[in-house]
Amino acid sequence: MPESADAPAESSAPDHEESALEEKARETLGLQRWDRPALFRETAEAAVDTDLPFWVVLLLSGAIATLGLLLNQTAVVIGAMLVAPLLGPLLGLSLGLASGDGRLAVHTFATLLLGMTGVIAVAALLTALLPFSEITPEIAARTRPTTLDLAIALFSGLAGAVVTVSREKRLSASIPGVAIAVALIPPLGVTGFGIGTGWNWALIKGSLLLFGANLGGIVIMGMLAFLAVGMHRDSVREAARTWHAEQKQTPFGARLSALPGVRRVGVLATPLARFALVAAFVGAVSIPLSTSLGQVLREARVTRAIDAASARLEADDEASILTREVEFGEGETRAVFRIATTAWITDDERRRVEEEATARAGEPVDLGLEQVLASRGDLDQISRRLAPTPSASTEAEAPPSLDAVRQRVADALDGLATPDSVALLGGEVGVGDGPPALTVLYAATRRLSPDVEALLARQAARAVDLPDASGRARLVRLGSRPVPSDSAAAARVVSSTAALASRYAPLRVTVAADSARASQLRRQLAAAGVPANRVSVQRDSTRTALLLSLAPDA
Repeated sequence: MPESADAPAESSAPDHEESALEEKARETLGLQRWDRPALFRETAEAAVDTDLPFWVVLLLSGAIATLGLLLNQTAVVIGAMLVAPLLGPLLGLSLGLASGDGRLAVHTFATLLLGMTGVIAVAALLTALLPFSEITPEIAARTRPTTLDLAIALFSGLAGAVVTVSREKRLSASIPGVAIAVALIPPLGVTGFGIGTGWNWALIKGSLLLFGANLGGIVIMGMLAFLAVGMHRDSVREAARTWHAEQKQTPFGARLSALPGVRRVGVLATPLARFALVAAFVGAVSIPLSTSLGQVLREARVTRAIDAASARLEADDEASILTREVEFGEGETRAVFRIATTAWITDDERRRVEEEATARAGEPVDLGLEQVLASRGDLDQISRRLAPTPSASTEAEAPPSLDAVRQRVADALDGLATPDSVALLGGEVGVGDGPPALTVLYAATRRLSPDVEALLARQAARAVDLPDASGRARLVRLGSRPVPSDSAAAARVVSSTAALASRYAPLRVTVAADSARASQLRRQLAAAGVPANRVSVQRDSTRTALLLSLAPDA
């Protein structure tokens, strides 16, 4: 504990004992010995200027950062860093620890702690109120910190302290850049997002770890810069006593000072001990950061191996990777490629590529292939079957009926290869002023990727001897279709569902509703032309919906 109520903890550090390093650092930054008391007062006053506008701006910066994260707007997140008034308290904490001023250190640390809580609360509230729950790239970028993030924090803290200590006015233009580099607000926004989306602990832990790394790195480097210019000397401690006696406190500072023991709080006696305390915190934070960096490096190495495997499969221009999914496990990786190919890739070929990927990755890589035929050897046969049979009669033949054309399209589609969990419902041929256009309808719970849709449409167009460009694919989405209480809106849902179920035999409709409503909807479907054997009822008093699904044999 300090000897007097307002004295910093330092027992003795007279100015005349200044080291050669301190003298050199002062001269480099343009700081004279007699400038130290003024520097203390300026930095301390900026650090404890926490009146109402400070808190309002801090919470607004948290709201701006949260919206930027939710909307994946990098410029908005950067704007929130510029607005956030945290640089002052951060440097104040560094100065309090460097000079041994316990009261200043406690005040600034409490400011940061309360501000951290407020920003997290604002972010959690906004997340709960807004209809956004997707983890955007801006959010994901702040959930897996590494030692590289700690290095950024160290350089940021040093830059902020150098700008503060320097008497060179030209460096004041660097303040906005330092504010951006001191990236404390976005991680707190991610923490609030994790809380607002149902306590996602992975997001919360990752973002708080990044916040801790930033805080520790900035404080320790700021403290180092202040010690380097002698801010622990007698003149600074005397300036601290005078400043505490004359300081006009903000309401927050007054309430804090009124707490028992705050006026007499002390810190460790020597600058080295205080520096070691902060360094221990930074060291503790760096342990999980090092683990995370190792995982990031591992994923980069494995990703390069999987990229090489993709290039190997596509090397002969006989296959094209449509999508790929990579799952990193404990010591091994699972990669699944959805691939369009002109001929089936054998298991021996797959194993060879898998072995090459394993050697490149330095760990086992399990490679799975989901293959879709891009063209088939029997397409010519299908086209010949669709072509009209030559007639021995010299009389002009009657054009085929509409039913015959539909049957030809259906026969052609039956021979097409489709991705898993997708069922072809049929095709529609539109005839107008231009060439005929073929629309392939497929049923699935979600839309295929544009590449797979284009491939499916191209296969179908070739199968009925049409140009590739004339084909397109259209989704019939399976799943629940809520029936609203409004009668006109409900009639539209019933009508659209009935039009699909009555036209395409593989589709089935399940009515989910209470008894009376279910009977009414079933009658409406029957009146719209849906056969009774394609409609079933599921008693459900909690909702009213039509569930569109495929028949079991489809």
